[in-house]
Amino acid sequence: MTYTEWKAAMRAHEQDCPAEHLTGILVFTQDSFDRVFPRLSRAYLVGSNNKAFQPNMGGYSIFASCLDGTDPCVRLERLMAAETGRAGDWKIEDCFILEQLRDAAAIPTCQQMAQEDGTTAFFFGCTTVHALPESDAGKIRLKPVRGTQVACGEWVDLEIERVAGYCILLERHLNYDGTERGERYG
Repeated sequence: MTYTEWKAAMRAHEQDCPAEHLTGILVFTQDSFDRVFPRLSRAYLVGSNNKAFQPNMGGYSIFASCLDGTDPCVRLERLMAAETGRAGDWKIEDCFILEQLRDAAAIPTCQQMAQEDGTTAFFFGCTTVHALPESDAGKIRLKPVRGTQVACGEWVDLEIERVAGYCILLERHLNYDGTERGERYG
C-alpha cells in the first residue's frame, strides 16, 4: 500500500465519524536518519483519530509514537517528506493498517501455546506470532519477537513491525472485557 492509499483509507474511514478508529503503522527508511535505528524504532503507530484524517477539523496534525516506545508523541506531518515535500525529510518505506492485516479477522479464534524459549506462540488463520507476554496494570502486553505466515503455500517470515501490529490486535482481543477495547494509539 502506498502512503497516498493509506492516507485515503484513513480519511475514508473517518468520513462518517465512526465510534472506533483505524490504527496504522508507518515505517521510515533507514536513510531518513543520521544514525542507525532498528525497525521498531523507525515504525510509528498512528490512529485515524488524528486531525489530518478527520473531516472539518480546524488544523492538520499526525501524532504518533514509535513501536519500541523510545520516541513518543511525535508530530509526523512536520517530519515526513510525503507531507512536507522536502526531499531531506523522513521517507516512507512501508505502511499498513492493522485492521486490514491478513488474518486480523481470525484473531478472536487464536490458540496460544507456551514455548521453551519463554515466548508464547499465537496461532490464527495462516499466521503464527511469537511474543513475550507481560502484565501492565492488569492488562496483557505482548512484546513482539517473530512471526510467520503462509504465502503462496510456503511459510515466510514477517517483518518485525507487522509482528508488532498483530501483537497490538492480540492485546486488544486478550484485554477486551466488553466495555473497553484496551486500544493503544499513537
